[in-house]
Amino acid sequence: LADVGLEYLRLGQPVPTLSGGEAQRLKLAGHLAKAASRSSLNGRLRSDFAGSQPRDAGRPARHRGSDPRTSSGPLFHPSTPSHHSSLFLFDEPTTGLHFDDVAKLLRAFRQLLAAGHSLIVIEHNLDVIAAADWIIDLGPEGGDAGGEVVCAGTPQQVAACLDSHTGKALRDYEAAIGSAASDNRRGSAMREPRGVPIEPPLVSLDESRRHPDGAIHIHNAREHNLKSIDVEIPHGQFTVITGVSGSGKSTLAFDIVFAEGQRRYLESLNAYARQFVEPAARPDVDAIFGIPPTVAIEQRVSRGGRKSTVGTLTELHHFLRLLFVKLGTQHCPGCEVPIEPQSLDAIAARILRENRGKRVGLLAPLVVSRKGYYTDLAKWARGKGHTHLRVDGEFLPTAGWPRLDRFREHTIELPVADVRVSPEGEAALRSGLERALDHGKGVVHVLAPLEALERAIAARDARLAVMDETVFSVKRACPACGTSFPELDPRLFSYNSRHGWCARCYGTGLKLAGFDAEQTGEEIWWNDWYEGEAEPCPACAGCRLNPTALAVKFRGRSIADLSRLPVSDIERFFADLRLEGREAQIARDIVAELRARFAFLREVGLPYLALDRAAPTLSGGEAQRIRLAAQLGSNLRGVCYILDEPTIGLHPRDNRILLDMLARLEAKGNTLVVV
Repeated sequence: LADVGLEYLRLGQPVPTLSGGEAQRLKLAGHLAKAASRSSLNGRLRSDFAGSQPRDAGRPARHRGSDPRTSSGPLFHPSTPSHHSSLFLFDEPTTGLHFDDVAKLLRAFRQLLAAGHSLIVIEHNLDVIAAADWIIDLGPEGGDAGGEVVCAGTPQQVAACLDSHTGKALRDYEAAIGSAASDNRRGSAMREPRGVPIEPPLVSLDESRRHPDGAIHIHNAREHNLKSIDVEIPHGQFTVITGVSGSGKSTLAFDIVFAEGQRRYLESLNAYARQFVEPAARPDVDAIFGIPPTVAIEQRVSRGGRKSTVGTLTELHHFLRLLFVKLGTQHCPGCEVPIEPQSLDAIAARILRENRGKRVGLLAPLVVSRKGYYTDLAKWARGKGHTHLRVDGEFLPTAGWPRLDRFREHTIELPVADVRVSPEGEAALRSGLERALDHGKGVVHVLAPLEALERAIAARDARLAVMDETVFSVKRACPACGTSFPELDPRLFSYNSRHGWCARCYGTGLKLAGFDAEQTGEEIWWNDWYEGEAEPCPACAGCRLNPTALAVKFRGRSIADLSRLPVSDIERFFADLRLEGREAQIARDIVAELRARFAFLREVGLPYLALDRAAPTLSGGEAQRIRLAAQLGSNLRGVCYILDEPTIGLHPRDNRILLDMLARLEAKGNTLVVV
């Protein structure tokens, strides 16, 4: 425990109260203890073995003619892996560690190596990288532009590689450290090293903004291990809380500042709203003044459940859902025919425009693609005074109704009106439309021109009866198959709603045996504990939505088609999008939000991600930057953002991107507190 810097812990301290860095090193200390016990056992075995053998028995015998210079060394060489040697894989072990703690971590690594173990470390910390025996640098970029070995070798060899971002970071880091050490030896202030520009601080502190009225004042804080401290955090500025692991950083930032901000916000709600929210406890502090509303972006090991995607995490999918509800054109999933809601006035205007001077027949569809005899239907029509019904394109008398094929699908229409389309006949047209829509339950079929039917009857030649049939509906119904659809709703495009998800995979896009509608996809057994092969759902091909949702198109694309594009491509699609009139008014705010959030993702270095990329497949750094991009997109002002080690999972090249993002949050008038 002392070797990993945890000598101050009490053995009875509950594990949930440990910081992230403390928990990491506690686990490492357990492995060090095992390594030490095995090393001690091996040492006793070696002494017993050496004491019971002849003097030269500790050396392997040489074969006749062997060269002494190539013979083996001592049998129990310290670097020879023992029978109990292990391969340790560390995933960013410097998470939550102060720089002083990183040195202790490296010393612990050396103890594991000395015990004969091997280490593979995933890391961005340059101190750890420089201390490695061998480096494998992947890239050159992220996403589809990555997946290659840029270079592999010692730290010196990687630093010499001009194509490696890691190599450049190592060179700059070494130059900066060397320059600082040289300047310190000369007793002078650090100057800009030649060829390595020192970037200015993110925020130039303006002392005039440190007025008591422009800061968060914390008086006599005693929460956890804090010793009655007084703290002042200036408003509208970038403040870093640092210190060794376990020193109280997270306690100050989250248990005091964030918790008190949340508590005061909840107290500002009315009594009705407060009854649905669990009351927050007041932190152990005498007084806190000047605290604005607080938003926390904490460390999260989980990157999201099976139904979470890049689009849902950034709320881009929510705006796409709204866009498709407002401006999407619904199609029949089976017939691929556009569905458009229309009023009676719109139907009448279109008939007047397209059939001027012609005789048209208005028919009400009574049966659409259904099997049966329909004798009772013919009897009903005859009782209402109708002499004929149109069955599958032929007019049949209702008096001598023929026996229809029971096992064949039939479409039966009721002739309602025969009108000539003209300004004088508009009243008759509207009256006929009203009756036809009433009988057809919101659907009317228009047959034109009827002059062709007259000629066919006169010549007794059915081939002359060539007419066009157009289907109009005042509801959302497929004109081809008669299938009706409900009004579009944002839930239709949600992976978490039974209105929208694929009936086979329930919105996961995967073939998961045992997954059902009662599960959310956030359960640990579908994420960290899942060991099966995740294959795409055969019903939706991984699109997550049902056929009705996928049949809604905007500019010829479904919501799944757009979500499948990388951010760079979909950003270009909306940049080139031109809307006019009513569409422009409806989509103005939606498109503006989409464009802004696409820009945020590009600025945080994630233009290669697709919106339908599953959250569990994201790296830690990608997930962290997505959450920051979502906060940039929220456009909040005057709040206090509290970030818990935002550089987790970031390469040194990406740290500059992060700092630029934080500067943008600050420029909007927000206060930044970073652990």
